[in-house]
Amino acid sequence: MEMYASPTPFDVCVIGHITRDIIRVGRTTRVNPGGTAYYTSMALRRLGLKVAVVTKMAKGDVAPLLRDLKGEKIEVFCKEGGASSVFENVYSMQELDDRTQRIRSVGTPFSPEDVEGITATSFHVGPLTNQDIPIRLLKQLTTRARIVSLDVQGMLRPARVGPVSEEDWPEKKKGLAFVDILKADEREVLILSGQKIVDRAASALASLGPKEVIITMGSRGSLVYAEQALHRIPCCSPRKVEDPTGCGDTYMAGYLYQRLKGAAPEMSGRFAAAMAALKLEGVGPFSGSEADVDALLPCK
Repeated sequence: MEMYASPTPFDVCVIGHITRDIIRVGRTTRVNPGGTAYYTSMALRRLGLKVAVVTKMAKGDVAPLLRDLKGEKIEVFCKEGGASSVFENVYSMQELDDRTQRIRSVGTPFSPEDVEGITATSFHVGPLTNQDIPIRLLKQLTTRARIVSLDVQGMLRPARVGPVSEEDWPEKKKGLAFVDILKADEREVLILSGQKIVDRAASALASLGPKEVIITMGSRGSLVYAEQALHRIPCCSPRKVEDPTGCGDTYMAGYLYQRLKGAAPEMSGRFAAAMAALKLEGVGPFSGSEADVDALLPCK
């Protein structure tokens, strides 16, 4: 991928619902903003990028859910929706790679009109259910940015209240043709590709359009498939474990940041892994700096 040096209003614009998250870790419960758009944009801003967020929510949630973003001087384009997105995330203290999720409320879908007038070097799309992002919106983004990245998790989740389930994305061939960088976890990539081996899944999905495929695997590290090469990225070990919610989004923020700077895919993955480990050490979004991430490299 080439370096992207030409000036645009935003370095990255993230599209997705800022959710009201109910997080339970062991016996501890808290309620706070969440979702891909929240964790990714906050992490990108901490790295010094000019960041925008396009989101939708019920009027009564605007002040509490957007407070952190506005505090970080993230430009927010918020449309009023009929409902906010509400998720419940339950973790066991013994196994933080495992998460039980329930959808309490489904947010209002996005449309191409929601990004009118917004340009950015990169658009990162973070759907939380399969009704959030229509294909025509993905197509439109390719005319507004040089990079379109997609966290595919929501495309596999039926938009219904109750336990989160996963199923294949019927329109994946059409949708992935408009995606430059695809991010998925191990389970998602196997469902999406129909493969049984992660390595083969990465190349199969790349054949549908994405130039780069990122697969996160929790404590077992991650894979980056780019330029027909598979890079195995080791996991960075955190000094303590506080909050796993948003680690994948933080990883993606670190990866995008490095790629926008012109770093190679493998180095971008290593930086992303270190950034995710630092986020795991604290509650809430990533609150460190690029220097903090560099200090953790190289991950062993």
